[in-house]
Amino acid sequence: MKRSKRMIGGALGGAAGLAAVAALVFVPNWADSTPDCSPATPPVELGTFPYHPLVYHLDLSILAYQLHGQSLVWPFDPYYEERPARDDYMDNVREWAAQVEGPAQVRSPTGLDDVRGPGVLVGFDDNPRHDPIVYDYSRLHPWSSTVVNVEEKWTEYLTPDEITGRIRDVHVAYRPVGGAEDSVVIEPVVPGRLDADPDATDILIAFEGGTGDKGEPGQPNSQSLMGFVLARSRGSGGGYDLHVAFRGSRSGSASRALLQALSTKNASGNPDWITDLGFRLIGADAGAGHVATDGKVARGFATSMESILPKVFASLEAVAGMKFVAPANIYVTGHSLGGGLAQHFTSAVLLGDRYGPDGSGPAMPPALRDWPWTETKLVTFGAPRAGDEDWARPLTTRGLQSDFYDDGFVPFDQDALDSTAPEIAPRLLDPGRPAGFRVLISTDPITNDYFDSGKGVGKTVYVNLVCGNGAFGLPDIGAHEPEAIRDFMLLATADDRTPPVAWRYLDMGVLNPTRVAFAKGTRAEFDKLKAAILGYYADRDVWFDATAFEADYELGLTLE
Repeated sequence: MKRSKRMIGGALGGAAGLAAVAALVFVPNWADSTPDCSPATPPVELGTFPYHPLVYHLDLSILAYQLHGQSLVWPFDPYYEERPARDDYMDNVREWAAQVEGPAQVRSPTGLDDVRGPGVLVGFDDNPRHDPIVYDYSRLHPWSSTVVNVEEKWTEYLTPDEITGRIRDVHVAYRPVGGAEDSVVIEPVVPGRLDADPDATDILIAFEGGTGDKGEPGQPNSQSLMGFVLARSRGSGGGYDLHVAFRGSRSGSASRALLQALSTKNASGNPDWITDLGFRLIGADAGAGHVATDGKVARGFATSMESILPKVFASLEAVAGMKFVAPANIYVTGHSLGGGLAQHFTSAVLLGDRYGPDGSGPAMPPALRDWPWTETKLVTFGAPRAGDEDWARPLTTRGLQSDFYDDGFVPFDQDALDSTAPEIAPRLLDPGRPAGFRVLISTDPITNDYFDSGKGVGKTVYVNLVCGNGAFGLPDIGAHEPEAIRDFMLLATADDRTPPVAWRYLDMGVLNPTRVAFAKGTRAEFDKLKAAILGYYADRDVWFDATAFEADYELGLTLE
C-alpha cells in the first residue's frame, strides 16, 4: 500500500471508534522519555551485513519496488494518468491485448520477452475490470537506478551499490504462457550491460505473482513481479544468507484506486489496491489453510500469496541447486503490501498446511527440508495488520519467539523499541534463533492500531523515537513512506557506513523543466516525458534499454 487505504475504508464507530478517539487525545507518559540525538552506544557489529541490518532490509524492500518499476512497459505513464481520456485509452489497451498481442503470444510464446499483466496477454483467466498495467520482465537490470512518472512526480529508486553491486546472476520465475497457476519457469535475464562488482557472487531470482483477487468468484488476478529471492554471500568464510523480499503496491491516483477497489463483488481499477482492500478475514475452512490452520487472515493477501508460493519455492529450489548447501539464515521482508505478504509467507512456512508447520509440510521441496525454517527472521516496514489475534499471536510468540503487542485502547505500543536498541542487530545476526520485528513510524495509520482491525506480527520498533520525539501523534499518511522510515533510521543510527539515500521523489520539473501541465496528453508533452526518461539514464551513465523503450513508446502512441 502506498497511501491511506484500510483506515479510510474502516468505520470510526462503536467501541473501537470511541477508543481510537480517546487514544488520540491521551498522551501516554512514556512518550516524553525518548532519547536525544546523541548516539548512546557505539555503532553496532554488522556481521556479514555492509550496514545496519534494519536499514539493509528496508533497502531490499526498495529493490523489490525498483525491479517492478524497471519491468513497466510505459514508465513515463504506467497508470495512464497523463491521458485526459483515460478510460478510453485503457479500453484501447485492453482491445490490443485481447485481439492483437495476446493471441500472438499464445500462438508463439517467446518466454521472458513476452509482455505480461492482464491475463489475456498470456492465456490466463482475465479480469477486464483491472487497469491494464503492462510489463516486460526481460528489462530487469538491478544495477541501474530507476525512475517512474506517477501523478506528475518522479519516483526514483536508488538501491545502494552495497546490495546491487554484489549481484552476479539475475533470473525470473514466472508462470508460462497458458500454464496452470502452479506451473513455473525460471529463466535467466541477459543483461544489456553487466554492472556487477568484479568479484560479485550473489544470485537474484525475481518472482511473479498475482494481485487484484479478493477471493470472489469471477475476479481473477493480474500478473506482475511481486518480489525476489536473494542468495547473499557471507564473504570469505563461505556460505550464504537467503533473503525473500516482497514489494509494496504501486498506483496512480490514490483516491480513485481506493474508491474503485472498495467493492467486494465489483472491485475494479488498480489490482494492488484490490488486494490491499481484501481485508475480510477468513480461516482455513474458507481456503486460507496454506497461510495458517488456526485463526483468520486477510483474504486479499492470502489469495495473492497462493499465486506467489509456487514461484517463490521454485526460486528457492533453484538456489539450492546452485548452492548445494542450506543457507545460514533465512530473512523475509517487505514494505506495506509487501509487509503483509511477508507475514503471510512466513506464516505459510511456520503455520500453514502445505509448506508448514515449521517447514515440514507435504509441499515443501525435499531439497529445502533441512533449511533453517524454524529460525526464520521476519522484518516488515509499514506493514498492515494481516490477520486476527488467534493467528498473529502464535506466529509472533511461538514461531518468531518475539514479543506480541496487543492493546485495544491505546494505539501505541508502550514497550516498543527504537531502531538503535542494542538487542536488534544481534538477534538478526544469530543463526540459532528466529526473530520478528515490525518496523514503522508510530503515526502511520496503515499499520498502527488506531482501530480494532487485526493484529501486527513481531516486536514493535518505532523509528521516530529519536531527537526527543515520542510515539504520540495524529495519523499521518506521510509516515507510511519508505523514504520517511529510512530517514528516521539514518538519523537515529548516525552510522556513516549506511548509504545516505535509497528512495527519492523528484518534482516533475527536475527532469522535465518545460512541462506544460494543462497540455498533458498531447504528443508534444509525451515527447517531453520520453526525453526526460532517456535523459535520466544518459546523464547518470546507468544502463537502460533505450531501443526497446523507443519501440514501446511508439506502440503507446498507436493505441490512442
